[in-house]
Amino acid sequence: MLIEITYWKEQPYMSDHYAKAFGNAMYIKAQEKPSDFSLYDPIPLFRKEFEISQDIISAEITVQSPGFACYYINGQPITEDIFISPLSNYNKLLWYNTYDVTALLCKGRNAIGVMASNGFLNESFNTAWQYQNSLWRDAPQFLLCLKVNGQIVAESGSGWKASRERSPIIYSHLRSGEYYDARKTDDTWLYEGYDDTDWDQVFCRPIPKEAILRPIECQPVREVETIRPISIQPTPKGYLVDFGVTISGYMEITLQEPRGQEILFRYTEDLDEDLQPKYNGMDGPHYYPESPFHLNKLIASGKADRFKPKFCYHGFRYVLIEGLTKAPDPALICAYFTHQDVARKADFQSGSPILNYIYQAGIRSTYSNLFWSLTDCPTREKLGWTNDASATAEQILINFDIKPLFTKWFEDLKLDMRDNGELPGIIPSNGWGNDWGPVCDNLLFELPYRTYLYTGDSSMLTGAISHFERYVDFLWQKKQENHEFILGDWLGYGSSPLTPKEFVRDFYLIRFLRVTLLAHELAGSRSSVMETRLESVTSEFLSRYLDENDASVVTSQSALAMMLESGLYRNRQIIADQLANAVIRDDFKLTSGMVGIQYLYDALTTCGHPEYAYKIITESEPGYKTWYTAGATTLWECWDGQNKGSHNHHMFSNVLGWFFKSLLGVCPREGNPAFTEIELNPAFIRELGFVKGHMDTVRGRIEVEWSYQAGQFLYQVKIPQEIRATFRGTPLTAGLNRFVIDEDKTV
Repeated sequence: MLIEITYWKEQPYMSDHYAKAFGNAMYIKAQEKPSDFSLYDPIPLFRKEFEISQDIISAEITVQSPGFACYYINGQPITEDIFISPLSNYNKLLWYNTYDVTALLCKGRNAIGVMASNGFLNESFNTAWQYQNSLWRDAPQFLLCLKVNGQIVAESGSGWKASRERSPIIYSHLRSGEYYDARKTDDTWLYEGYDDTDWDQVFCRPIPKEAILRPIECQPVREVETIRPISIQPTPKGYLVDFGVTISGYMEITLQEPRGQEILFRYTEDLDEDLQPKYNGMDGPHYYPESPFHLNKLIASGKADRFKPKFCYHGFRYVLIEGLTKAPDPALICAYFTHQDVARKADFQSGSPILNYIYQAGIRSTYSNLFWSLTDCPTREKLGWTNDASATAEQILINFDIKPLFTKWFEDLKLDMRDNGELPGIIPSNGWGNDWGPVCDNLLFELPYRTYLYTGDSSMLTGAISHFERYVDFLWQKKQENHEFILGDWLGYGSSPLTPKEFVRDFYLIRFLRVTLLAHELAGSRSSVMETRLESVTSEFLSRYLDENDASVVTSQSALAMMLESGLYRNRQIIADQLANAVIRDDFKLTSGMVGIQYLYDALTTCGHPEYAYKIITESEPGYKTWYTAGATTLWECWDGQNKGSHNHHMFSNVLGWFFKSLLGVCPREGNPAFTEIELNPAFIRELGFVKGHMDTVRGRIEVEWSYQAGQFLYQVKIPQEIRATFRGTPLTAGLNRFVIDEDKTV
């Protein structure tokens, strides 16, 4: 179905941020509207020269580019950051970047050059997610203001020039690829003195009235790691480059081929038996009916051409190069692992090769999906699916300095809520994809709750009370209508998940009400309506899902684990026994989907069966063992994913949280957020041999290590000064504490 496209309204919008950061700057573009834009139009170049008469003490440039842009001053890039400015719902919120450019300017004549691309602003071909119909769709553009010594010396507006004909990037789409014509390479336009008399005048438009301008405070996207190929081998269609690990990013290559020679670069995570790219259905007509899939192209200049894309990235391990007349030089090839430059906060090692694989793969898959939101995968979609992030937010808070990104993304999320409380399944939203249900919408509650639990910062919770209540009203109404949402325990066992969707809905409604009331408590307020609803729906839940013997009538692994970890029972031991029996009944195979798996391992541990969790994690097939045996370096989308789906999904990385909470025994509690007080109670599992790791909390680093030797567990933990800690009831001192525990006393 076609959606009528509404262009940004040509009305000025003044806010404190705008007035301070951008002066009288206007968005400029090379085309008036996207209907003037062809799928294969070159990306536009923009330039302006200006004079600086005073001595330069300080200079800063503020930019906003909804489709991503690269900025240059006197031929030099203004930053190492890439893919700026951050993704958002461009009709509602525009994040901007500010950089110190003092060292790039000179007294006298200067030049600014900008390359502006499409990004998600102007996706001109059809996809399954209908970005071609986005209400914000417009031609590539940017907003800019340059200040020297606090005074504006240049800003985007009518005095700029633009050219598409001179652009060497003749095709650029974030999700499909980029084509570069090296014959058109000419960087002289970036410098002062360039003759731009035959360049075009620009089109200007004010900042949209409805949009909010805000400075970005989360970490930038960068080329964080350089990876060299482990092999290059000839194939019938070209040369196959293997980088050894699956990542997000792109390849850089320097080569010399005859002028006009077309060289193709096909990025892929997987290969078929003939060493050809294997996309496992991700390139099918449902997703990309009109465009190539992960294809870059270089048209050679006849000289030494150095090529990497500027405005697209891929999920890949391999690159098949077609069109070369000679073998490429391995020394002139590398891959860049590109993602938001977020620091690590934790580490984990054990005596289990599978657990070590899961941890490292989970870290790599998480990094691969840090792109101004938490995306599902860097391959098929590159979209901020909220169900995936709901499942993994806790492990990400443990392992990464993620709070700045979560704060940014949470603002995007709140702005995308509809008036009736409904939320889209993808954030930021282009208007596509509603009715996914609480499995996705859980992110509204999960991000602020987990952030509070691990950092002690309650501002996200207390600042979203109205959003919580609006969503609870929406879900409450849907429950009265017995509405069935699209997702339940997603990717559960077999073709039909074992846990009913209405169970999942009712479970989440209780959880959402609890978080809402916690937010009220932290804000010093209360809601009798929400209190009454929680009492009512909890009573109804217990009556509906427990029989006369207090046993659950839903006996899936997911349902039982969810009840245990949320206190939704009358007799805990009965439900705990049911869960243990369910695992035995299922022959220690994982039958939970992405909802239940968030609770399964913790529930098994807290009810006395950590070895069951360990057995499922390391032996269940299909499962993590399947990926490990296949030689995967990341986590996959599907347990049996040899021939389907993405090979770089973070969705099932929540198990990393279990490594820290259960195996290391480091877990914050709601009553003592931010690790003010902790009770260390690691799960000692003899088969593991040893476990060691650390977690950097807001109160300092906690280090834990234990090993099994001759019937005993040797346990040591290092506690920072600001944390009060006990180990199984024994108070710990700041610094190193050591214990020896007999094997028969570990439970």
